[in-house]
Amino acid sequence: MGLTPRTGTSRDGHPLSLSRAPSGDLARFVARFFILIIERPDDAVLEDFLLHETAYVRVPTEGRWETQVAGKWIAYEGPMIFGAQRKRFPVRCTGPIVAAGFALRPAAWLAFADRPAYLLADRLETIDGAWGEALRWACEDIRQTERTFDRLEQVVRERIAARNARIDPALERFEAISRLDPGRTVADIARELGMIPRRLDRHVRAHFGHPPKTVLRRSRFLDMAAVLRGLAVPDADDLAEERFYDASHLNREFRLFLDMPPNRFRKTPTLLFTPGLEVRQQRKLTDMAMEQAVPWVAPKLPRAAE
Repeated sequence: MGLTPRTGTSRDGHPLSLSRAPSGDLARFVARFFILIIERPDDAVLEDFLLHETAYVRVPTEGRWETQVAGKWIAYEGPMIFGAQRKRFPVRCTGPIVAAGFALRPAAWLAFADRPAYLLADRLETIDGAWGEALRWACEDIRQTERTFDRLEQVVRERIAARNARIDPALERFEAISRLDPGRTVADIARELGMIPRRLDRHVRAHFGHPPKTVLRRSRFLDMAAVLRGLAVPDADDLAEERFYDASHLNREFRLFLDMPPNRFRKTPTLLFTPGLEVRQQRKLTDMAMEQAVPWVAPKLPRAAE
């Protein structure tokens, strides 16, 4: 299968997204913007999966995309909103892999959606109407990457202004804990936030899509998956392996989230899962204000498409 990554490559040869942190006024609403461009023959078929800890908007602009629902492949096109995912989310693409979008901050869920997040968890929906048209406009010339990022920020900014949604600082704090200290218990976090566990569970489900225990467990798993993919953030991911009791515990978590053991994951290329995981890790670097060169990016990046 011939492919040419245009938005980045890891030292291990995995294609990566081009991503960037949002401008300051959008930082409480958007986790990160991304563009993924992988040139492939028009008839090349890729079956892979996604697994994201936050909801996100994705706008495919090339290739023919399908997702698997109840064992059947369903075609989709144009802007989509994906709910946060508890298990691997099967996706198939024929042709080039070209898409842009952004990950949502869970506390800002209501700035982008009308219903509780748990109603969209592990699902996707098309984005129609004026919002969908604005997203298509933002990504209509996706290879002009800086312009695409700027336009995405513009349409997100307009969406936020129109909806005037409030953000709960307690949910922002839970998000930070789940990403950077996911070994804590739900009861301990609830005490810190001044909530009873039942109330925390209700609020987290409404904005994150899944209960707090699942959010924390998935974060621990994704930290370990990043380590195995060579995407570990120095200092932040040093303890990832210690959060698993033994090899059988690690094996159980990989089978739960990806339906494969760790050794198989190490050997299996994941052209869609890996770029999403790397965007997550890039965000962690930003959160930690790390100014060093990104440790997993190949020294010589492919020339960005123009």
